[in-house]
Amino acid sequence: MIDERAIADHFPHRPRGYFDHAAVSTVPVEVESAVAGVARALGRGTRGSSDWHELTDDVSVLLADELGVAATAVSVLANTGTAINSVARAIPFVGGDEVIVLADDFPSPRMPWHTIPGLSVQEVATTAHADRTTALIAAISPGTRAVSVTHVHATTGDVLDLARLHDACVSADALLIVDGAQAAGLFPGAARHADVYVAASYKWLLAGFGAAVVATGERFDDRAVPGLIGYMNEPPSPRLAVGHSNLFGMAALQAAARVRQGIGLEAIRAHTLSLTRRIADGAADLGLPPAAAEPASGIVSLTVADAPTLTDRLKDRGITTTVRDGALRVSPYLTTTHDDVDLLLSALTELAPAHHPHGGHS
Repeated sequence: MIDERAIADHFPHRPRGYFDHAAVSTVPVEVESAVAGVARALGRGTRGSSDWHELTDDVSVLLADELGVAATAVSVLANTGTAINSVARAIPFVGGDEVIVLADDFPSPRMPWHTIPGLSVQEVATTAHADRTTALIAAISPGTRAVSVTHVHATTGDVLDLARLHDACVSADALLIVDGAQAAGLFPGAARHADVYVAASYKWLLAGFGAAVVATGERFDDRAVPGLIGYMNEPPSPRLAVGHSNLFGMAALQAAARVRQGIGLEAIRAHTLSLTRRIADGAADLGLPPAAAEPASGIVSLTVADAPTLTDRLKDRGITTTVRDGALRVSPYLTTTHDDVDLLLSALTELAPAHHPHGGHS
């Protein structure tokens, strides 16, 4: 169980009724002091270099433990888009090669492949409540060289079975590239079943903007020929980082990781899932069905009529949600309390009649 009072010590500025962690998570107060510490070290010039070298090593160890990989597999790039574009330009494709993506996926894992000359990109279409993992496996062909997907779908909250998907990729000699922006921080060991796993710092990792954690496996490293080259990855290095990482972002990652690991990764996951299941069940009872049949992540998307108006009405009541693909997306996390959920469900009880997906008037 999460001690909500202890959490408040880490998050003294926690906003009540905040359900938009899938967009931007709140950060612990420890991040503020960690970032200030980097500024102090840089204020000493190269005399402070031992501090930032130690920081780089520690971040790799902390995040490797969470992701389930070796520390040597972890690097930090600027953001998810930069990381996946770097990955796309490091794989030595030949004519006729194919990459598989999901047609309704977030742009970061889907769009970079369209810019690679001569590469065929197959966009797999799925329907509501479809088994996305099975659809992706069925699409793999002898020409498939990579599958690029999000671990947790940013709109529906659907979770891919990476173990099954990675086994299928290995059998086809294809790489599995995973955008873990909506998963890392909630799924311990998430990178074990991926050849490349990328996680943004500003969502469930609680570290604000400025970094993306990248974990690469041997299958990727053995064939990678980076297309972006700098002094940190001169050939034949398979490293994707071309220069220095953002030290401020790394300090934030370090501080946030220590907070999460101090609370307990499994405890955070259990707390979050208890909230999403309660929200999904409560909304379904009000006639607002969730997009995912069984919530298994930090995202609950509710099928409603006129989601933008409903979002505005919730905002008027001090509740922050958002709209994604016409649905009301609700995303609680570590700092969300059951009192917050009471506030949300109370507001939805009042507002639901005007926003039923198959009737009602706003």
